[in-house]
Amino acid sequence: MTHRRELAWCLAAAAVLVAARGMLFMAPGVRFDADQAIVGLMAKHISEGRAFPLFFYGQSYLPALEAYLAVPVMWLLGPTEAALKVPVVAMNVLAVLLLVWSAHRDLGLRPAVALAGALPLIVPPFVPGTRVLEAMGGNVEPLLATLLLWVTRERPWLFGVVLALTLAQREITAFPVTALLVLTIVHGGWRLPAVRERWVIAGVLAVAVSASLDAIRPFAAMFGPGTVARPAALDISGGDAIAAQFCLDPTRWASRADLLLSEHLPLMMGGRSAPAVEAGVSSGIWHGNPAIGPWVLALSAAALAAAWARRHRPAEGPESGGTIPGSSLPWFLALTGLVCVLTYWLVACSQISYNSLRYDLLVLLVPTGLILAGLRRSRREVQAGLAAAVCVWCWASALDYRALAREVSSGRWPDHRGTLVRLLEERGIRELWGEFRLAYLVSFRSAERVVVASTSIHRIDEYAARARAAHAQMLRTVPCPGGEQLVPGIWLCPPPAPDELPPVY
Repeated sequence: MTHRRELAWCLAAAAVLVAARGMLFMAPGVRFDADQAIVGLMAKHISEGRAFPLFFYGQSYLPALEAYLAVPVMWLLGPTEAALKVPVVAMNVLAVLLLVWSAHRDLGLRPAVALAGALPLIVPPFVPGTRVLEAMGGNVEPLLATLLLWVTRERPWLFGVVLALTLAQREITAFPVTALLVLTIVHGGWRLPAVRERWVIAGVLAVAVSASLDAIRPFAAMFGPGTVARPAALDISGGDAIAAQFCLDPTRWASRADLLLSEHLPLMMGGRSAPAVEAGVSSGIWHGNPAIGPWVLALSAAALAAAWARRHRPAEGPESGGTIPGSSLPWFLALTGLVCVLTYWLVACSQISYNSLRYDLLVLLVPTGLILAGLRRSRREVQAGLAAAVCVWCWASALDYRALAREVSSGRWPDHRGTLVRLLEERGIRELWGEFRLAYLVSFRSAERVVVASTSIHRIDEYAARARAAHAQMLRTVPCPGGEQLVPGIWLCPPPAPDELPPVY
């Protein structure tokens, strides 16, 4: 088999594996929450021509890219979770295809070896695997941006456009940008006028994109159909959103390091066993294997040792005529992941928990980069050993996805949110108040046949107006006097008190 044909087969295999994993999370209710529902409602409103938001509803940062990408799919499939997540799965597929192709082209690896090196992102551990398949507006985008920045790094204008757009979409794109800057300095590229010009172009374009978004923002729908921007709690710039995440407090470092090493990093590598429902997945399965943590640590150490032992080996694959040679791909990935986890540890304000995993998803690039470095520098027999060890790690992750697939296909785990929507529609209830975690989820799952206005985090004006006019009852996740339990964990309660309602606009 020629290398070209082998590459085609490997790219196809990577795409199929990612798509198969993504299909699990297209099933109704498997991993879906209020934030994803808001993106779905934005896409529905755009597809109907009722609203054209620039950012996530209710705020002035996190552009509505995923909502616009989902519009053509919704025209074909309707406003469903599957339609919303098709673009997210596509971005996952594109990211791994770029990685396999880059590992083959830049490192001189056989396609099958490049495929093995990319497996940690093709079949990632269960919890990060769920997060990169969320339609949250910015989970998979930093991963895709990392690979796009790499492949465009020698094309000044294209690189500048990618950097400007991806940085505006998600501030975490600063991590691969930092890695590229470090490698540019290490390789002496900063001395070259063309390289300095490239970064100036990127900076100018980033400022231009930011200014363009600021100019359009006042005219875009901020709180759903019929609205424009107005002062609000989250009416802040992307820069303000980034600044709000910085808490440089050395007194927190020791406790956060303990959480990182004992809980977070094992969880991110698939080495912490826990129920899937703890990670927000509607399932009765458990995920993770405690033996995987030491396995990944040993695998990463072995890959680094293999790379170091043959560090004087002549370079394979094309070298760049500019700043960063293609052979630096593994170090770019590892450095990007390292910057990510160090920021999450030392700087981020958020607590280290399931709720903030989205800020550290690029940590998987650390072992991935080290593995690719070891594969590039190794003899064939060492390559085979490293590839086999990677397959063992990813097979453990695949078993978790297989268990979820069996449960989804058998219908053993009930979809209480879907049952709730059916009950409300059967009763003719069209307007409600609800807790944030229920409000927009029920509204999207019902395709707005039932609209539920949030009493806490307010995102859509129309819902609140309709609920007020109807003197609507309220959905709660705790029992209430005079309430009725509709499904496990959800009660239909009397109308909320006036002081519980959001302001009128």
